[in-house]
Amino acid sequence: MDSDEFRVLVVCTGNINRSALAAALLRTWVEQARSADAAPRVVVTSAGLAAPAGQPMRRRTRAIAERLGADGRAHRAVQIDERDIRAADLVLTADVAHRDAVLGMVPSMLRSTFTIREAGGIARRLGPSPAPASADELRARVAAFGGRRELGATDDGDITDPQGREDEAYRAMAREEVPPLAAIAATLFGLPPSEVDAVLATVADPDAFSFEGIGGAHSAASRGGPPQPERRRRRWFGGRGT
Repeated sequence: MDSDEFRVLVVCTGNINRSALAAALLRTWVEQARSADAAPRVVVTSAGLAAPAGQPMRRRTRAIAERLGADGRAHRAVQIDERDIRAADLVLTADVAHRDAVLGMVPSMLRSTFTIREAGGIARRLGPSPAPASADELRARVAAFGGRRELGATDDGDITDPQGREDEAYRAMAREEVPPLAAIAATLFGLPPSEVDAVLATVADPDAFSFEGIGGAHSAASRGGPPQPERRRRRWFGGRGT
């Protein structure tokens, strides 16, 4: 692995909503925060623990990404591989079960694996940083996250999985996922406070994600109410033949 390359891996179940959105946003924000051509190369990838390999980002999730300035058109779902985990300098997961699954595969990644909400809580309390000058500086910032894990304890938790659900579930995903991601980008990559504020204002706007023109069974769901209870689905993080 290139010593001046810093790798982020984002993980969820299917890699078509939560981790796909997070990776698209982080790539965009990394570029916005770059201070010079000599800045470290940051590679952001995503994968699913039970991914429908080759499937695109879901349309409502892509609409959220586009509203926030990111492009999800090229995304295709990828099944996680242990090698992806070992190659990462930072692993972010959509929920606690994903974090546990990743650490079950590679226990040595404990100090650099967090839920998105947990890492966001740590970042918010550590505060923003200038753009990093090297990949080693980024690794030191991740090590600081690992050493101050208690800062994110009250924020730790799951992000709503909107798959197969109504429009409001997609909005809930954005409200739960985007603010901690922006905090992470500010602390690790130096995303400017003005950019963070603009992102937070967009997510807080109840009219930001209207999903107009996106058809489907759930497109007529009303806005403003809480997402409907999710029908319990069996979590299947193992191989498809087991």
